[in-house]
Amino acid sequence: MRKKEVRKLIFTGLMVAIGVVLTYFLSITIPPSGSPIIRFGIGYLPLIVISILFGPIYGLMGGIAQDLLGIFLIGAPIFSYTFSPVYTLNAVLYGVVPGLFFRYTAKWSKRFFFVGNFVLLSLFLIVAGIYFFNLEYVISQTLGQTEKYLLLASGVFSALILGFLNIIVKRNPRYGDQGTKLLFVVMVLYMLVSLGTTPLQIAFVQAIPYWSLLPLRIVKMPIEVMAYLVLLVTILKLLRELTGENSQTEE
Repeated sequence: MRKKEVRKLIFTGLMVAIGVVLTYFLSITIPPSGSPIIRFGIGYLPLIVISILFGPIYGLMGGIAQDLLGIFLIGAPIFSYTFSPVYTLNAVLYGVVPGLFFRYTAKWSKRFFFVGNFVLLSLFLIVAGIYFFNLEYVISQTLGQTEKYLLLASGVFSALILGFLNIIVKRNPRYGDQGTKLLFVVMVLYMLVSLGTTPLQIAFVQAIPYWSLLPLRIVKMPIEVMAYLVLLVTILKLLRELTGENSQTEE
């Protein structure tokens, strides 16, 4: 095995270990004791780093390893009582999707992702509006019009924050030419995992309505997305300077 491949494997293993620590020990759950309602965390950040630097194959291996190591060494994820392939799929998505985007969209312009981010946010607002006002039969009957307006306003506020962040990323040289692409990738992953696969798994395990799990996830969206973006820009810049990697290494 070539020396460069060994270095990649060692780095991937280090990132996986950091990911396990971030996921199981440095996440914030609300409430902090008892049955948590929502969790804030950046446990998948190391997988994105692996995927962007070394490609989707290393990201795939890292995603599977991080999930299985966490299960075998520490236990099942929050909200889950047994091993679930859904959580492994979540880790795999975070390990594969960024690498695919950065490998196969290298020639796509910053403007494409800048516009794409606003398209995603517009879709997010449309779905949030439909969700809060046209799905009374699956939303808790205790939600009145006031609560629905407040939740929708939170979703709008979240979208406005991310829209403003999109403008900053495009104009600020600190984020480089790939800042809008990073934001696009993180938002796509958030919508797939935090609004899709994870609440579906929780609803199945705990036998509660899927739709009842979405409001707080909509509210927390800008917090996690901003955290991922700021940290990724800083970490990737530092790692590329240290390793001399200006682009993804071919596999």
